[in-house]
Amino acid sequence: MVEALPERIEQKIEYEPTSGCWMWVAACSDVGYGNIKIRRRTVLVHRVVYELLRGPIPLGLTLDHRCRVRSCLNPNHLEPVTFRENILRGEGPTAQHARKTRCPQGHPYDAENRQRFGRRRSCSICTNMHHRNSYWRRRA
Repeated sequence: MVEALPERIEQKIEYEPTSGCWMWVAACSDVGYGNIKIRRRTVLVHRVVYELLRGPIPLGLTLDHRCRVRSCLNPNHLEPVTFRENILRGEGPTAQHARKTRCPQGHPYDAENRQRFGRRRSCSICTNMHHRNSYWRRRA
């Protein structure tokens, strides 16, 4: 279907008509990314396809699957982004925590009500309430 892809790769792709994904149906890693051996080295096949059809991946960037399908090879579904951006776009705990706009008690994480301790953020209202309660417990 795609002229620039070697036959070895082309024959292991199933084209998904509804989503537009190019699904890799051969060997995959434990977490679902397609693998292929090139010169006795195992490499991620979505990176190979991207470089064959789009050009080199810029230094310091990684490919983000915008379709969220790890075995997809469609270069239109792949975007070079920083590692941080890729993590924050995902569904892991770091991304979920970064998307939170309120503390567990419901106070907003805005410019006035946010404290940072290294990489950790906390709610100023809750922190102040904790210190105040702790003070009065010690006084009693």
